[in-house]
Amino acid sequence: MLSDEIKSHIVSPRNQGVMPGAHGVGEVLGPVCGDQLVVYLHFNGGRIKRASFTTHGCWAAVAMASWITEIVKGLAPPEALEVDAEALAREQAGLPEDKWPCARLVSLALHRAVRDWQRRQQVGDPKENGVA
Repeated sequence: MLSDEIKSHIVSPRNQGVMPGAHGVGEVLGPVCGDQLVVYLHFNGGRIKRASFTTHGCWAAVAMASWITEIVKGLAPPEALEVDAEALAREQAGLPEDKWPCARLVSLALHRAVRDWQRRQQVGDPKENGVA
């Protein structure tokens, strides 16, 4: 049974849309379902200040991406890399098992966005990359 939290994100997704000037971007393509998901992150002081996403995917991908982009606000990169959307889908969201791979894609896109930010901060201006 779907949780009230995930139902809320199904009915009214949050943080949908491209983020101009994102400090980190992570993109994935589902090998089986073909869902495409992009997560955008903006950092301030080394923590995630804003997160958004775009997707060409099913309702579960939209809902889990919406929820995860809310959860990660305020997290430092190591904390964000520990976020496991598939575990949330199983243990808290009540998503059916056939939708767990959608949540896995959300985690993968998030982790790629964090790693993208980490790479960028090593070579660029810390102020432009959300470090300072």
